[in-house]
Amino acid sequence: MTERTAEVDYRAFLNALPTACVLLDEHLEVTEASAAFLSLTGRTREQVIGRPMLASFPDRPGHPEAASARRALEDSARRALTTGAPDEIDRIRYDIEQTPGNGRYEERWWRVRNTPVPDAAGRPRVVLNSVDDVTHLVQARERQRRQQQREDELLARTERLEYDLDASARERSALAAAERQAGRRLQGLAFVALELAAADSVEELTDLVVVRGVAAMGCDGGGVAVRDDDEQVVRLTITDTWREGQRLRQEMPYSTHLPSVVAAIVPEPIFLGTREEGLAWGPEMDLVYTTSGREAWASLPLLAEGEHLGSLTVSWVEARTFTDDEKALLAAFAAQCAQALLRIRVRQAEREAMVSSRLLSESLQRSLLTEPAQPDDMQVVTRYLPAAREAYVGGDWYDAFQVPGGDTLLVVGDVAGHDRQATAAMAQVRGVLRGVAHSLDASPAQVLSGLDHAMRDLRIDALVTAVLARVRTAARPAAFTWSSAGHLPPVVIRPDGAVEVLDREADLLLGVLPVTARHDHELALPPGTTVLLFTDGLVERRGESLSQGLEWLRRRVTSLAALPLDVLCDTLLTELPSDVDDDIAILAVRAVRPGVTATGGAAHPSTTDVARDDVPMPAVRRRPDVSMVLPLDVSGVRRARAFVRQHCQAAEVDHDLCDTLVLLTSETVTNAFIHGRSEARLRLLIRPDAVRIEVGDDNSRHPKRIERQDDALDGRGLDILDLLATRWGVADDIAGKVVWFELSREVPAP
Repeated sequence: MTERTAEVDYRAFLNALPTACVLLDEHLEVTEASAAFLSLTGRTREQVIGRPMLASFPDRPGHPEAASARRALEDSARRALTTGAPDEIDRIRYDIEQTPGNGRYEERWWRVRNTPVPDAAGRPRVVLNSVDDVTHLVQARERQRRQQQREDELLARTERLEYDLDASARERSALAAAERQAGRRLQGLAFVALELAAADSVEELTDLVVVRGVAAMGCDGGGVAVRDDDEQVVRLTITDTWREGQRLRQEMPYSTHLPSVVAAIVPEPIFLGTREEGLAWGPEMDLVYTTSGREAWASLPLLAEGEHLGSLTVSWVEARTFTDDEKALLAAFAAQCAQALLRIRVRQAEREAMVSSRLLSESLQRSLLTEPAQPDDMQVVTRYLPAAREAYVGGDWYDAFQVPGGDTLLVVGDVAGHDRQATAAMAQVRGVLRGVAHSLDASPAQVLSGLDHAMRDLRIDALVTAVLARVRTAARPAAFTWSSAGHLPPVVIRPDGAVEVLDREADLLLGVLPVTARHDHELALPPGTTVLLFTDGLVERRGESLSQGLEWLRRRVTSLAALPLDVLCDTLLTELPSDVDDDIAILAVRAVRPGVTATGGAAHPSTTDVARDDVPMPAVRRRPDVSMVLPLDVSGVRRARAFVRQHCQAAEVDHDLCDTLVLLTSETVTNAFIHGRSEARLRLLIRPDAVRIEVGDDNSRHPKRIERQDDALDGRGLDILDLLATRWGVADDIAGKVVWFELSREVPAP
């Protein structure tokens, strides 16, 4: 076989291999290179063949490890030639130029294997050098390592300690039982650390630390102190491991000389292993030893990201000598507690700011929505519900006012946008509409055209949808004339309970083309007729079309038609999902028989009372088992109270019993929001003999009694249930837990 033929065979052989590789002779010069190698390194055959193995890959200038890496690569190849055995380098960094001579180097990591190839006599003459580029793997692992380093610090310490304990157990078999116990404690701490990472309130964190964390560390008691720099006090929660459920909460000024307070102020740990050490530290400890029955104490500061948040204190019945490992474990656990506490405080501050901003925004919005006018023989009810999205306010509004001549104008509108600019524009549009309506004795279509021209002249830069109606009570029956500027159609409930969506062709929205033609539509309002005007937040749903939302509204209004007007509006709002993205305005008007009220007297109907016995209405459909989901916001408790009261009244539950049910529901839902930190699931079951209410949340931890304090405003939920409920309990649920209670309908309500 000729030399040329042999060369071709080597090339084909190397190209057939799945890895990048070169063939080195006994002088470590490259005799052949695979196409995969050339592609991987960005080199040509001419730049590699016949040259030393690294001649085409000069050291990276200024890189301290380049020379040693070069030697390691060459030494590996020589060892393979010398020993006749394969030699591997699992991972080595050797940077190469992107293009020879351009001076731009890439960080590259390699896995190298040198395999000697014997000649016919069995002596290694050449080396097959194969390489794998593991740069992406190394860099990915490094990124993952850095990302996980902080989170894994406590776990790494516990694992190292567990390893040390296991090694000690092998060396000293007499301590095997103690080592196993320590292992269980470490495992418990690892689980506690995971739960701490998920804790969402200071109370939950405190319970985890003073119950599970203390027990996992083998302590006999413990506590968490949280400092309050505004009031210059430390709030301490203490527990005993053998007194399940007992808590002692104390508030102490910064000047108190006790370990838990000092460690919360001074960022240094305090270890008092014996009574003598404690009394030497401070005479105040004498009372602590006398009343607690503890001989050893440790208090560690809770430090996180430069903030001193409080202290962690643990105690033991017997005196002890603190080893370095114990101190390190306590310090690591305190660090984990501090990180969790900081995260909780930041989240609580965000929630408080969110709630404050939302309440401010809602107050701003509501201040612009005045009480509606109440025309003769009509009842007008209005409702406004802000969007579920934090501090957002929108441009939804309603208005009902009288114009010269005695007619009443009703309007519901929506300014595009979900911010304070939309609210400001809404206030302008609302005010201008009132002025135009008072100056023009005209139909709704003409008033909307005048408003459109005024918005252009006054440079009110906004896009607005609105439906404007004029109610003429002097007519018999009353007349309802409306015009729509790109708004959703009104919904009418006939006296016989039939429901219709008044889907007439809507005109162009306001703020686009003032000269557009607008049209009026007419509707008679005989007694018992109800008309609903509303904004799109009432019917828009994620994943559903607007037609589906209007159909939902039609069906619900059909089933609720017999309810009082205010109850009907409230029920619609309580049945909405918790994640409504838009604010909602509702204006409902109901025609009643002239001069007749709910009590039969000649008085004006209010927004909460309506004549019931003079208008034919379908019977209330009683639902013995109803439920709803309550959003975790300021409106959730209010919705729950309204929901229970409305359905109990519809089922003719005793008035006093209904009040008690509403009170217990308010208390139970509030506790679900505070301790469950999730939406609440409310279920109401009305039976002939009793009423049962169930409130579910996503927290599986059952409620526990705390020590009663006469000046406390909370912590009395279970006492109230004991006092007022016929019976109550807690049940596990697939999503968390359910707190339920029942009140008998056969025994007078307390």
